[in-house]
Amino acid sequence: MRILIVGAGKLGSLLAKKLSEKGHDVIVIDVDKQRAEQVAAEADVAAYARDATDPSVYDEINLANIDVVVATTNRDEVNLFVALMAREYGVSRVIVKVRDARIGQIITRMGIAEHVVVEPQVISSIVEGFIEGKYNIVELAPVFVGGFRLVTITIPEGSSVEGQMIDDIKYPRHGVKILAVFDGENFHDPSVVRLEAGYQIIALVRDDVIEEFLEAFR
Repeated sequence: MRILIVGAGKLGSLLAKKLSEKGHDVIVIDVDKQRAEQVAAEADVAAYARDATDPSVYDEINLANIDVVVATTNRDEVNLFVALMAREYGVSRVIVKVRDARIGQIITRMGIAEHVVVEPQVISSIVEGFIEGKYNIVELAPVFVGGFRLVTITIPEGSSVEGQMIDDIKYPRHGVKILAVFDGENFHDPSVVRLEAGYQIIALVRDDVIEEFLEAFR
């Protein structure tokens, strides 16, 4: 796919690296020349030090032939503008990161983005699951994870999985990628830790097997 990432901050540059490593044709735009040059040096991408609110930029990069646009700058109004330009050029897949949930609601109502990721809500949803000691499901942008969701589940007292290794538990192997186990202080490789009550399992789980996955750890 041809992917345009607007914003070469931590998120934008990491996405550019990962997507280019997977063989995608990635273009990055950032108003900061140093950041643009850095991402070009670290990944196989085309990077431009340009102002994303300048409409002429999108003619230069031939936006009409881009498959996916991702707006990841730290300014919600810029990300909104990028989404508007993408739809103006007929790009069907647009993903926007925002900090202000109100801006996210506006973008959603306007129908100009396929997915809106409200940064504080994603982080708070994960932390909420840790605090309340139960499972939690976080919406992710499926263009990158293929219909998966980030799931956290806390092992309850008296659970049948206490004292077991992850590999000993019967959960759906197809459609689940367990990323880590958190013991309250440190993250562990899931293949080497023995589960205890209060430990949190963090996994990418396909939509159709979420309930089966949760049931396996209750």
